[in-house]
Formats: sequence, structure tokens, C-alpha cells
Amino acid sequence: MAGWMPSKRTRAQLEERRLAALEWINAGQHKHQEIADHFGISLRTVETWKERLKKQGHWSATVSTGRPRQMTEEQREQLRALLQEGPQAHGFADPTWTTPRVREVLGLLGIWYHRDHVRKVLHGLGWTPQKPESRALERDEKRVMTWVETVRPEVEKKGGPRGPRWSISMRWASASRVSRGEPGRPGASRPWFPLPANWEKLSTIGAIASSGHFFQHTKARAIRGDDVIAFFKHLLQHLQGDLVIVLDNAGIHRTKALLAFVEQTPRLSLVYLPP
Repeated sequence: MAGWMPSKRTRAQLEERRLAALEWINAGQHKHQEIADHFGISLRTVETWKERLKKQGHWSATVSTGRPRQMTEEQREQLRALLQEGPQAHGFADPTWTTPRVREVLGLLGIWYHRDHVRKVLHGLGWTPQKPESRALERDEKRVMTWVETVRPEVEKKGGPRGPRWSISMRWASASRVSRGEPGRPGASRPWFPLPANWEKLSTIGAIASSGHFFQHTKARAIRGDDVIAFFKHLLQHLQGDLVIVLDNAGIHRTKALLAFVEQTPRLSLVYLPP
């Protein structure tokens, strides 16, 4: 039997769903979980509606006054419990609460606020807006965990002192672009000066050693594969012992010439980060 699910949840449709569900509850022919699954609501919502039906003795439609009314403390606690279930428990696609979604949940309690007022209600419950964390689409959590649990301990072992005094484990090696500009003077008003539309661009490749030393090369153009090889030679010249370099999967870190250079250099080995 197909579940009841409108294409768009307007206030009228939500009220229609509530009344239809209350008829099922009053009939007593279906288990609470069956009602929740059929109408796309949580089990707690079914129990809340049943309790309200028991107290009120009817399931007539709620009337919107067009003006927000003060929530009772009981309703505030009911809303808190509903929100703690998470958005997905109420039929939403992802675990993110938004003010329109919270407004729909308030509708389950027969309360209809403008979404701007919903923010005040959430603030009163101690909920604060949280900016979602941005992560790369290529990120593979399983491979990251495997790398941390298996590869990282081996890298740390290789980074320890072996014979020569200076053995090194590179913490990062990457290329970035920066723009040249004049720094402001502390305590002074913000300076301004005319500049051409196209600023001079600089590219930098850098690395931090386990010893705490920092190394970098800067170019007035994009970093290329041969620049990475030159950078590795710079490290080999200034540091004695084995070098284990941890780096990302950028194309300039995987050129044939670079891999051949590493193959011919016993002191040097590469460890690539997971996506």
C-alpha cells in the first residue's frame, strides 16, 4: 500500500494529513508504526496526536488566527523533543534543520509562525545557527580512516632518526598562488593606492619538516613538475638522512620525471594522502 505523500507540503496539505491520521488513530485498527510509515511522520508525532485527541475528544481542523501566539512551556518541550529526533525522522532528505522545516514541525503542534519568528523560537530553545562544514566531493572517509590507522603509523616510524642526524617527515607539500600588495601600518587608517587590474601572481611550494624547519620555493609563474624535483633536490642538499615526504595527489606531484627521480634516489620516498 503506497504511503500518503503530497507533492508539496502546504499548510492545507499538512492539516489534511493530520486529520486523516487522526481518523486512523481513532479507528484503532492500525499499529502506531503503521500509521507513522503510511503518513510519513515520526512515531512520536503519532503518540502526540493520540494524546491530544484523548484530551480534546475531537480532531477538528486547527484555525490560524494570522497572528503568532505564545507557545506554552509544554509545547516548547514537545518541539524540543521533535527537533532532537532529527529532520530525517520527519521525512526530510538530509540531517539539516532549516527554519521552513522547523515551521512544518511546529505545524504538527497546531502552531503556525512566520519563518522569521521561528528563528526567535529556536534561539529561545538554545539552538544557534551553524554553518555547514565544507568538504571536497572527492573526500573518501573510509580511505581517510584507513590511512590514519595503517599508513600514518608507518610514516611516523620512518620519520624517526635512522643513522644520520637529520631524518625528516614532510607534513605537507603543496603549491599555492598569492598576490603582492602593500601591508597596512598598525594603528593607521586603511591605506589605498592605485593598482592595475591584473596583479603580479606568485606561486609557492613549501613544506614543514618534523624537525620544525620550513622550506619553500617561490616562482613568478605556476609551479611545474620540474620545480617539484628542484625542490626535492633542495631538501636533499640541506638535510641529511632519509626523507619521507607526505603530499597530496596533485598532478605535479605524480609526473613520470618525478617518480623516476624518486626511484633513483634511495634517501627519498613519497607517501600520498588519501582523497
